[in-house]
Amino acid sequence: MIREDPMGTLEKFLSLAEAEPNSEQVSVYVLLKAQLENGQCILVLDDRGWSTSENWSRAEPAAIRETTLTVVGPGEPAPGASRAQAFRDYWKCIRSLLAAQGIHLSIEKLMALEHEVRFGPRLQRLLTGPGH
Repeated sequence: MIREDPMGTLEKFLSLAEAEPNSEQVSVYVLLKAQLENGQCILVLDDRGWSTSENWSRAEPAAIRETTLTVVGPGEPAPGASRAQAFRDYWKCIRSLLAAQGIHLSIEKLMALEHEVRFGPRLQRLLTGPGH
């Protein structure tokens, strides 16, 4: 845990993955949150997710978890930029979003935090329902 932010101790990042309602094929949206030691969560990103043509009966929890971490992480570099620059830009953005909410940490400390993935109730039901 890292104790530098005035709102409390920033404990970890938490990605909440949930199945899109009424989707017969894999379609997931993800919220990236920063979780404080007291359990309070601060929304960081709410514009992430993905869809495939795969039916839910074939979806694997490990693949959903891995893809969740990918879609909330650094994107592909802009034309002419390196992967290293895209990675650094991503963490600068995360640092800025958190600073706007009163949490001030270095990029290095943010990168060192645990990143947990949790599945929402709809997603859990789809991954444990018939066919799994």
